[in-house]
Amino acid sequence: MAQITTRNPDVFHETQQIRRQLLVEGCLPQGVLREEIDASWRRSLEHGLDCQGEEGMAGSQEADLELLFANNRLLIDAATPELDYLIRQQGKERLIILGNAHAQVLAVEGLTDALKSTGLRDLRPGSCWSESLRGTNAIGTALIEARPTLINHGEHYLDRLSHFSCTSVPIKDPQGQVAGVLDLTREGVLSEPRDSFATLMLAASNIESRLFTGTYPDELVLAFHTRRQYLGSSWHGLLALSLDGEVLAANDQACSLLQIPRHMLLGCKSSHLLGSGSPAFIERLLQGGVSNIQTIKGEFFVRTLQVPRHARHGKVVSVRREPVAKRQELEALAAGDARFARALRMA
Repeated sequence: MAQITTRNPDVFHETQQIRRQLLVEGCLPQGVLREEIDASWRRSLEHGLDCQGEEGMAGSQEADLELLFANNRLLIDAATPELDYLIRQQGKERLIILGNAHAQVLAVEGLTDALKSTGLRDLRPGSCWSESLRGTNAIGTALIEARPTLINHGEHYLDRLSHFSCTSVPIKDPQGQVAGVLDLTREGVLSEPRDSFATLMLAASNIESRLFTGTYPDELVLAFHTRRQYLGSSWHGLLALSLDGEVLAANDQACSLLQIPRHMLLGCKSSHLLGSGSPAFIERLLQGGVSNIQTIKGEFFVRTLQVPRHARHGKVVSVRREPVAKRQELEALAAGDARFARALRMA
């Protein structure tokens, strides 16, 4: 959870004074802002941003929307149910924003009518809200910090954004890398940020579960927990397994429940983790339902969330797969371009 205390209750007027000091002296005073805000302001200053300027308003960093949406289709589809829910619950008072791993805005919903008359006129799909372009902001800062982030009233680096309060939570992919960010923005002071964080973290967890199954449509996806009642919740562990029993991906909860770091889980055989990797065990998982198994870590309840497409007719077929490390290398080479990544995998 992000730190939510402030050093001074009158942050808004204090940061106004700091901005004026920046213009005159070109340096940031020590020990005034919250630690994570101070670090972000210093990064913004290093990027050469003018805290009183209109950075980003020209829109020169906006992406081709058709290509942007195509490259982020899996994330957008996974987030759509949560966006719809947040719009119903929060949309009359707040903005709901979805961004990708490069701080490019994929969706802006909710109180959008207020955008044209405020400092958020440039907040629209395709715009980039990285710290390097727009200074301290909940989208760009959360991506750098890779943790839930609060930017309260007055704490944005750019003065034109200082009237807003934002909370955001990173969204992680099955390999534990940040795939995007979910943000709630409102005007004025956010007096109870814990409520916003709780809402966003639950939504992000649901999105991550959909990303997990969507990333591995040809693999066996399992949910597990030490308590049966937690299956289907945001706290269950997720594993993607080949039909040979190799672990291809694990979410944060899986690593925590198994007490094994992700880099040690990937490539392991399910027999080492779940106590069995026999064909009969895999067949039982393919039948669905809930199984309880004894492992060296204790008893786990396991439910099959997804059966490989090539095994849905009752016949288990082993398919050729790329090694996990090779697939990650190809995705890195593609630099977020879904079409290029697909072409590399087929080459």
